[in-house]
Amino acid sequence: MSQNISTEQELNGGHAAVAEQKAVQVSLRLKAVDRSDRAIVSNVSAVHASSGMVFVDFGFVEQQAIDEITRAMRAGSETAANIDGRLECRIAMSVGDIVQLSRQLQQVLASVARKSSPLPAEADADVAPAPGASLQ
Repeated sequence: MSQNISTEQELNGGHAAVAEQKAVQVSLRLKAVDRSDRAIVSNVSAVHASSGMVFVDFGFVEQQAIDEITRAMRAGSETAANIDGRLECRIAMSVGDIVQLSRQLQQVLASVARKSSPLPAEADADVAPAPGASLQ
């Protein structure tokens, strides 16, 4: 885990203070409580920002529904305006924590890209919730 920590450094005999950003590597071990070690299966996600917090919803839509929508879209047919899914988990994080999460995800994706070929662009385009959609 890396976390940005601000430190103040006095200059000119204490007359001016300048904030300096340093990346610090810290080993973190998270211990499961109750059923928190249960893996969550998610095939859709939605992100909502509100009052300094960011809410990330992870949900699950049955594969049959995804296949039906994909077939209808490829055939040029009308599809249902709404489909039902199950909200598996909602996480609330500060904007700063979301920035850190984004950096960590970018590092993981860069590592995966170096090890294998990237996923085709159409893999993400098959099913995406409408902007502002909520999985409830």
